[in-house]
Amino acid sequence: MSAPTTGDDWESSLWQAFGVLLEHPLSGFDAEAEYAACYSGNWLAETGFDTDPAWLEPAALAGRATISNENLLLLDEVGYPELRFDPSRSLFEIDAAAPFPAGFRDELVAVKPAGSDRWPQVGGAELARLTARHGVGLPTGSWSVTSAAIASDGTLLDALRVATGMGDGFDSLVPYEGDDPETAAAVAAVEHAGLRAHLRAFCDPRSDELALCREDMRRARDEGGALVARWEGAVDQYEITVRRVRP
Repeated sequence: MSAPTTGDDWESSLWQAFGVLLEHPLSGFDAEAEYAACYSGNWLAETGFDTDPAWLEPAALAGRATISNENLLLLDEVGYPELRFDPSRSLFEIDAAAPFPAGFRDELVAVKPAGSDRWPQVGGAELARLTARHGVGLPTGSWSVTSAAIASDGTLLDALRVATGMGDGFDSLVPYEGDDPETAAAVAAVEHAGLRAHLRAFCDPRSDELALCREDMRRARDEGGALVARWEGAVDQYEITVRRVRP
């Protein structure tokens, strides 16, 4: 992945800033891969959003519409954009013991990227294809969303942008109001002052609000794993990750 050369100040500034946040230049990641920013954890279930019928709307599963829930936030601060979720790229867990046709159940298990034969997990677009092919619906209680993809364009830069609560330009940035010298030092090398102030809310490994899991990220890079970035929110109540989803 090479740095942008178009002269676009916003894009090039993001490129430099995220390299500082990750402690690794974005040029070190695969430019041809697809990436996603995802929301998961207890709050997804406790709000009941993980089984909201809106996830199964045909337009949403086809990637033509996004959905939201006012109770799911990156941080409880004014100014961050509403989280919009893409059901087509989200991960659904299916109860294979539900009264589904055998062919549908077998295909679910065969294509699952995660989960088990009893509880296969499949992406929304794949789920839409299989339900249409077998002519089945998903009864209440037979499914839930385990990883909600935050809507992005599939690039690493955009996944990092939405994972850190940014809009489409410098005017969307929310300056962090804290005065902790360690968080200031962690992003001191970010060249743009607005981005530097914004990212201070996303760089503290000890934060009770949103903790950056640097050790997990370093380990994933060393081992060639899919994880790019990870934050734990509200002391393990929710998690934000950016990861490679397709080579």
